[in-house]
Amino acid sequence: MSELAHHYALYGLTLQSNRRLPGLPPARGSEDVVIIDFAGHVEEDPDATPFWTNGFETLWHIDDETWLLAYRAADVDGHRWTLRYDGGERVTVRWDSDELLSDIPAVLQGPGIAAALHLRDVPLLHACVVDVGGGAILVLGAPGAGKSTTAAALVRSGFPLVSDDLAALSLRGRDVFVHAGFPRLRLFADSALAAGWDLSHLSRAFVTPLLGDKRFVDVAGGSFTPDALPVRAIYMLQPRRSGGGNPVVTAIDRGAAWALLAQNVYSLRFLDPTRRFRSVRDCATVAARVPLWSVEAGDDLAALPRLVEVLTSNVGAVS
Repeated sequence: MSELAHHYALYGLTLQSNRRLPGLPPARGSEDVVIIDFAGHVEEDPDATPFWTNGFETLWHIDDETWLLAYRAADVDGHRWTLRYDGGERVTVRWDSDELLSDIPAVLQGPGIAAALHLRDVPLLHACVVDVGGGAILVLGAPGAGKSTTAAALVRSGFPLVSDDLAALSLRGRDVFVHAGFPRLRLFADSALAAGWDLSHLSRAFVTPLLGDKRFVDVAGGSFTPDALPVRAIYMLQPRRSGGGNPVVTAIDRGAAWALLAQNVYSLRFLDPTRRFRSVRDCATVAARVPLWSVEAGDDLAALPRLVEVLTSNVGAVS
């Protein structure tokens, strides 16, 4: 392993890497260290049944503290890269084509680092996180509900991004905190346009087409909060209704909220039964401490400013 000369902050961790990870902010002094070792040629698949696979992404639980995550591109060459996890403290990255290297940091932003966080028993939710007056709001929702579009509208309205897509939580006393993530907001073209960004100025989030066609907005220059924040509210976006009309925000009973949060655990597919139980327990704790709200909004993108107003004023009312 070459020298770990590059130090970054991500989800409350210090990442020490022997290769640059473009886009990540510098380390902020956290003693929770994860080593990212770019070690070269990809290792072979284990001689064991995968714990989970969809053909493109495959995970093996080699033992309770050692996992191997492999990605295989569905092209004629079948290029692949692997991430091996040792106790949530070291991620060894291997690849079989240098063409893949530009996308590996973006994968580390999501499932790549999520596996290490799960091994460290960090509660994770699939959510966008925005800073509203020094407190965080989490925006959750099924695919197509408008999670990224809502986050983009909030950021465009002057509310700094805390994390895009993954919320890494910390349960401190009676409070729930969320850690800062990657200072980039990834968006589909229609969401970026609706929020007012010029697509010609936005780079693709991934070079590999199989990883999707999202663009990214770099928010490191002032629209990003690098500190952990207390979570003030969690919004669950419902499927967008056809037509206009004002957004409707309804409180969700705390007795039912934990189950909704459990359905939105990030990379739940990685977890064995014991870790799933811990994750559900953490969701119950979060639901007992943070109000959860159902949000029904129309599919008229021109009404996004009104949605921003409703969500941010609601946080002020319950803080």
